[in-house]
Amino acid sequence: MSLMTVLKYLKKNYVIAISGAVVVLCSVVFFIRDDQIRRRSADYDDLDIRRTRILKNMKYGVGLKDDLEEVKSMMKEAESRLFLPDDLAGNQRYFYQIERASGVTISNLQQIIKPIPTGKNSKQERKKAMKATFKPILYDMSVTGTYMDVLGFLREIEGGRAFATIDSFAMSGGKGEADSSVTMRLTVEVLGRKI
Repeated sequence: MSLMTVLKYLKKNYVIAISGAVVVLCSVVFFIRDDQIRRRSADYDDLDIRRTRILKNMKYGVGLKDDLEEVKSMMKEAESRLFLPDDLAGNQRYFYQIERASGVTISNLQQIIKPIPTGKNSKQERKKAMKATFKPILYDMSVTGTYMDVLGFLREIEGGRAFATIDSFAMSGGKGEADSSVTMRLTVEVLGRKI
């Protein structure tokens, strides 16, 4: 079959030739435009998401300046409650004020600053400690008083001005039936500013 015979056949059957050319042309246009249609559809979806986000921001952004000022004042108040790791006397004074208010006696009050973990196995903990906003400060102490006074001391620590939690404690009773005092050894973790 030569080129001349094909051309003679197409001249005789021009309807088939035109239809074939239209099919080839439409196929080429479809394959070229198909990629553009997918891109346009993705662009439309992206613009729709951005439009929705902008509308939500406009709806919920009312009063944003007031909220920002409130958050700033709350942050200042929270920062004023943080301990300074270098202010040993001021930090211990906080516990002695609670001692005076609750009627217990504190002995062996020691401030321990948690070191940053080292070693191969503690890589995750070291990264977490480096990224942390606050520095935990531990206080190890012994408290002596009546059971209710010691319990009041614990409540004052957890509900006090500083961000503190009781890490561990061990309690022992008095040394006789007439002695109603208890001694508690406890470790308190307080949030401090990261310097």
